[in-house]
Amino acid sequence: MKILAIAAHPDDIEIFMYGLISIYKDRGDQVFTIIVTDGSKGGSEETELLIKTRKSEAINSLKTFSKPIFLNIPDGELGDDPIHKKIIRKNIFKVLPDLIITHSKNDYHSDHRTLSLLIKGTVSHYIPILYCDTLMGLNFQPNFYVDITNYYQVKKDAILKHKSQNPERFVDLFELMNSYRAAQCNAPKGSYAEAY
Repeated sequence: MKILAIAAHPDDIEIFMYGLISIYKDRGDQVFTIIVTDGSKGGSEETELLIKTRKSEAINSLKTFSKPIFLNIPDGELGDDPIHKKIIRKNIFKVLPDLIITHSKNDYHSDHRTLSLLIKGTVSHYIPILYCDTLMGLNFQPNFYVDITNYYQVKKDAILKHKSQNPERFVDLFELMNSYRAAQCNAPKGSYAEAY
C-alpha cells in the first residue's frame, strides 16, 4: 500500500502520526510525507532562516521514510488563497496513495482544521482519509487506537530533532497524550497508543 501523511507544519507528523506511519513502514508499505506550510511562524528567528532550519529538521526527522514534499504555503495563511486546494490536490495525485493520514477538522489550530477540510473536499471521494488525534485530545473522539509502544523511542527521537521548537515540551505532551489513549484501552502502564 501507499500511505500518505499530510501535515500542516514541519513537526506535526512526528507529534501526531509517527507511530502509525512507522508501523506501516515496518510492514512493508510505502510511506510518503507532505508538509504544507513553511513553518515560518514557529519561532522568533528571521523568517528565511527559520524556514530553512525547520525544513532541515523535518528532512532529518523523517529520513526513514521518503524525503518530505514541501508545499511552502506561508504558515498561518493556509486556505486564504484558492490555489492552495489546487496545490494540495496536485501533490496528492502525484503520490496517488491508498490512504491519507491528516489532521482532524476539529483541531485547535486553524492551519490543521483548514488542511483537514481542504483534503476532505479535494479527494475524499477517491481516497480514504484517517484523521489523527489533536493535541491532548481536545475536541476529538477516536474511532481507532493503535498501539505504538514499540515505536515510543523512535517517535521521541524524531520529535527531538526539531530543536528550533523546544521539542522537550512536545515529548512531554505526546507521552501524556499517548499514555492516556493507551489507558483508555486498558493497556498496562508504560504503554502508548495513537488515536484516529
